[in-house]
Parts: sequence; structure tokens; C-alpha cells
Amino acid sequence: MSSTPASDLGNPAPAKRVLWKWSAAATGLILVFLMWQCGSALVEGRKLADAAVRHFHQQLNAGDYENICREADQGFVSQGHDESIRFLEAVHRKLGLAGTETRLNIRVETNPGGTFLTTQYNTMFAAGTATEMFTWVKSGGTLKLNGYHIQSNVLILN
Repeated sequence: MSSTPASDLGNPAPAKRVLWKWSAAATGLILVFLMWQCGSALVEGRKLADAAVRHFHQQLNAGDYENICREADQGFVSQGHDESIRFLEAVHRKLGLAGTETRLNIRVETNPGGTFLTTQYNTMFAAGTATEMFTWVKSGGTLKLNGYHIQSNVLILN
């Protein structure tokens, strides 16, 4: 019988095992970092969106439609400045003063056009409740209104 050493073909080399462990650890750390970044963006987005919605409602309640349009992103008035003003006037006339709002959800999306936050609120107005959806574009640490949609039976029935 010859005395040849037994081959270790079934087990990977120790160097490969170490490389695999380091790769798994690095991947895990990258995933944790990315999840932390997303969580931080959502927390910051909530704060910014809540403040922006309160500011929007203050301007709407004061009938300051010009400043809403002036402070908004180009996308908000793309349908036309005068049409945007008439729309805001109609919302204010039919629903009355905006009261408390409750955030229902928030979505953050980043694409080549920028970072967009879409927020949905249930808002109490003087004449009834409405569901408002705001689309904001992040610009230099602030939010600019990019889109505004509102649903309320009061708008339809009155």
C-alpha cells in the first residue's frame, strides 16, 4: 500500500473560507448603512413635509395663493399660473379654513430629476374633511411644492 496523503477535495481551502466571511460581513455592513440612510431620509422627510404642509395651510387660509405659486416648484404651475390660482381659490372657498391634519403616509423617491416626497394627509377643513396628497421636491434642505391633489365630497357636492 502506498502512503499518499488523503486529498481534501470536499472542503474549501481555509483562505477561501476567510474571504467568504469577510465578503459576507462587508455586504452586511453596507446593507445596514443603506437601511440607516433610508430611515434617516424618512425621518427628515416627515419633519420637512409636516412643516411644509402647515405652511401651505397657513397660506391657503390667508388667501395667499400668489405666494404658494411663487414658492412652489416649476412643476406645480406647469398647468398655468392663473389656473393654479383659481384652483386654490376654489378649494378655499368650498372647504373653508384648513384645520388639523394627520399624516397618513409618506413615500420618498430619488431619480435623475431629484428627490421627491409624496405625502398624504387627512385634513379637517371648516366645511368637512379632505384627503390631500402633496408631492414635494427637495431643494437645498427645503421642500418645494410640485403637485397638489385633494379629494373631498364637499368639493363635489357644493
